[in-house]
Amino acid sequence: MLLTLQFVRPLFRERVMKTIYDGLNEHGCLLLIEKLTSEDTTFNRLFIDHYYDFKRRNGYSSIEISKKREALENVLIPYRLEENVQLLREVGYKSTEVFFRWYNFCGIVAIK
Repeated sequence: MLLTLQFVRPLFRERVMKTIYDGLNEHGCLLLIEKLTSEDTTFNRLFIDHYYDFKRRNGYSSIEISKKREALENVLIPYRLEENVQLLREVGYKSTEVFFRWYNFCGIVAIK
């Protein structure tokens, strides 16, 4: 599930994740990659600033970055890492582990 759950309204996330869990074979796994937020606003700002710098180095203009940010505002609703792990545990996943982390993006593997 690549950068998808963050676009599902929080009210419906548990139902979506439970449906995926129920569809997995025993010992099946889910790879969840999401944008995260942090409780610490300093880290949030640093990660966002570094990400925008990365985009600029890769040819995006400040206007393009700004337009995308505006388009995603109130549509992309990231959770904290702990909230994603808690959601996975609540729907039944037995084991979870972070396998990737870059700024405010994270990959989690969850095993049924």
